[in-house]
Amino acid sequence: MKKKGLALLLSAIFISVNIYSQTYGISASKLSAINAKTVLKDKIEFEPSFGFSVFMTDSLPVYSDLGFRFTYGLTSKTEMGIVIPVNLSTLNWGIKYNAVNFKQYSVAFIAGIQNSLNSDNQSQEKTVSLFHSYSGGAAFTYLINKKMSVDFTGQLQSKFHHSHKDLIVFFNFETGYFITNGLQFVTGICYNRDFTHKQYAENITINSGITLEKAKNFILVLNFPYQLKNRYSPASIGFALALTMLIE
Repeated sequence: MKKKGLALLLSAIFISVNIYSQTYGISASKLSAINAKTVLKDKIEFEPSFGFSVFMTDSLPVYSDLGFRFTYGLTSKTEMGIVIPVNLSTLNWGIKYNAVNFKQYSVAFIAGIQNSLNSDNQSQEKTVSLFHSYSGGAAFTYLINKKMSVDFTGQLQSKFHHSHKDLIVFFNFETGYFITNGLQFVTGICYNRDFTHKQYAENITINSGITLEKAKNFILVLNFPYQLKNRYSPASIGFALALTMLIE
């Protein structure tokens, strides 16, 4: 069960464009790193996403997922949203506040809660069944020029269990470059470390993909993540697709 749980945890990291980061329901401008900008006030961003991952073992296990994100611009600086997976196992809430805008630099604070909707263990406490995890952190965006930008996200996540809590730190760094008008190439790295379980200590994933904006208010996102092999888990490759739509 531990190996299966680890595989599911790792696949969840890169199955969905927004599930790469551990604060769910908020907008991003690239692949996995959250940017500092927010959805326009009184606008809704809707994003269906699909992804799968294959672990490089003898049996080649495959994991896939499908989810829907709804993000609403509460104010000119604040957005709030939710991610709902098709299997309805969780509700994932997130909020982003754009705190600083100075020329080429932007900074935002982010926070999120994951509600668990089902449990196989009847002995778990009710609070464990309701709150699966919470997270918080900051997002930093730097516009190098009109074509190139950088996003960096740092987050801390605590996961509840019936007997203990997991404490995990996540760092996402991505660089985007617009090759032509509307076509952006993105590459970056995602690092996470679990301070609770040594066997799940750390993982590094390389993200590479594109964002394509050819129609008004529609953005197609394609990502091809590769998780590096480490002492406790095999290497894996994946694919994620999302269609981001701004509803006027």
